[in-house]
Amino acid sequence: MRKKSFLSYEAKIIITIVAILLIIFLPFSFYDKFIELKDKIVLFYNENILIYPIWLQLLPIVLPIILVIAIKLIGKNRSKYTEDTFYNIKWNWKWHKDDIVNLECFCPTCGESLYYDDTTSKFTLQVSKVDFICDKCQKVVGSIANENKKLNSSQIISKEIQRQIYRKLAEDKNLTK
Repeated sequence: MRKKSFLSYEAKIIITIVAILLIIFLPFSFYDKFIELKDKIVLFYNENILIYPIWLQLLPIVLPIILVIAIKLIGKNRSKYTEDTFYNIKWNWKWHKDDIVNLECFCPTCGESLYYDDTTSKFTLQVSKVDFICDKCQKVVGSIANENKKLNSSQIISKEIQRQIYRKLAEDKNLTK
């Protein structure tokens, strides 16, 4: 299935042909304007920029490229630590700047994606918990305490796992290398 387009391919072709014909037959001198603009750019270069050495002329072009590449490499070095086991549950995530995104949990036995259930102990304990259940193994793999009633379960899970990740990063600086 393809995405619905604003215009069909046939309409785009017809509009392109009409535009080309208008450019050719209308009394505008596009070529003359283009040559005039090129001459102005060359004149500006010769009068203002040519007086500097070539390395200084290329610096404003090359320096931003080098900076972008360096920033990308630094960001990739940080993102090597993307999986760990907390509460007997295997967790995977990705980094977006300094934030953890796409946090997912998997069964350590079979690797199946887990779902969570926060209703099993909400009424029996003072401190409720969130259970992580594997459909394939048909068992509760792990649990996280739910002490904050103001946050929903997914926020509590995310905050707790992020806390564990940042704690582990602070303890072991080699994880980011």
